[in-house]
Amino acid sequence: MRKALALLTLSVFFVSGCATTQEGQTSKTATGAVIGAVVGGALGAATGPKGANKGKRVLIGAAIGALVGGAIGYALEQQAKELGEDLGVEPIDNTNPEVKPKEPPISESKPVAVVKEPEKVRVVLKNSLLFDFNSYELKPSAKETLRRVASTLTAHPDTVIVIAGFTDSTGSFSYNVGLSEKRAEAVKNELVLNGVDPTRILVFGCGPKKPIAPNNTEEGRALNRRVEILVYPKGVTIPHPCE
Repeated sequence: MRKALALLTLSVFFVSGCATTQEGQTSKTATGAVIGAVVGGALGAATGPKGANKGKRVLIGAAIGALVGGAIGYALEQQAKELGEDLGVEPIDNTNPEVKPKEPPISESKPVAVVKEPEKVRVVLKNSLLFDFNSYELKPSAKETLRRVASTLTAHPDTVIVIAGFTDSTGSFSYNVGLSEKRAEAVKNELVLNGVDPTRILVFGCGPKKPIAPNNTEEGRALNRRVEILVYPKGVTIPHPCE
């Protein structure tokens, strides 16, 4: 058994080592392959008839898990690429958990961002791009933006979509949560109108939680007022977007 575990460790190291980018950041495909190898190896060892070659089952399980995990990672990377093309931006690579982002993904001059993360793709949209002040009615230009996003989401049906609205810290907490939820719901409704299956979509109003910039400046508050569209593969545990 020790030999089998050693071989599994070597196979995981090989997968992760060979799928690392030149900049030293592990790609989303590599991350999925490594996780898949570990899970697949564990399942291979735990299943099968007693007395069978467990070491062989570990290696077979690791190989299958790596293929499945790699396929998930590749699918997410493809969606990030297509969403970036939809929105006219280059996706930001935040797939290396050891490298913390130094600045918010959006800014005054860049109101839209597509962010690749280890387990999901995150689309970040400034509220000023979507809504007028204190409103949850989508601007006509926002509807066109969301139409393009919907085309990519419908092309990849094997995902779960989480839409989370955020505000700055000005005003009452309960009002901000309510407004952010209505804005997230408006984004959901527009995606559904453009063909996205509503059963794939979860909506949350987070209010002033999880700011991405300081709330003590107007510029920072403007960045915190945003809607995020989070795209996850089916079957994964989805954390609460407000926490």
